[in-house]
Amino acid sequence: MMKIAITGNIGTGKSTVSEIIKSLGYKVFESDKETRLALKNKSVIEQLKKHFRKNIPKLFKSKDIIDRQELGNYVFKHKNELKRLEGIIHPKIWERKNKFIFKNKKEDVVFFDIPLLFEKKKHKNFDYIFYTNVDTEIQKKRVLRRKYMNETKFKSIVKTQKQQSDIDKRYISLEINTSLDKKEIKKKLKLFIEKTLIKKNQAR
Repeated sequence: MMKIAITGNIGTGKSTVSEIIKSLGYKVFESDKETRLALKNKSVIEQLKKHFRKNIPKLFKSKDIIDRQELGNYVFKHKNELKRLEGIIHPKIWERKNKFIFKNKKEDVVFFDIPLLFEKKKHKNFDYIFYTNVDTEIQKKRVLRRKYMNETKFKSIVKTQKQQSDIDKRYISLEINTSLDKKEIKKKLKLFIEKTLIKKNQAR
């Protein structure tokens, strides 16, 4: 099985690339979706109550439903608390990632949408890496259109992410400018995947 990661900073089009890849018939592990599911896990909820309820009075929308907006606003202002949150959630996400790999073990290639791939030093776990990018102004406009987003929070999030210039280019297999037309992006992705699979089959 060939594993390909999709990464890039906030607002650079990872979800768009994931949707295109799914439209081509491939399986994609979506970290943002898995994070939302992890926040519904009973053991995660208990840990969040223990560690964050005191500092985030409105942590819960109702009895066991986390207010992701309140949680996000708090941790992106407190770096150590962000690390604590990641320590609670990430094990659950990687557990589900392993289940995803097992479930799709017969697939020739599977994809993983992972926002903090280089920051968490997970890049060497993948055969290829797709890196999404876009002009800074377009990125900012995209992010600020999101519900509950503001410029202060956007800047806080960007500070936690490596910039493209800080990433070792050797690990980027395909760079994707998501300001391009979706048909062009799809064509580029399809060509890379097909060529890579042919190369893999020839090496057998």
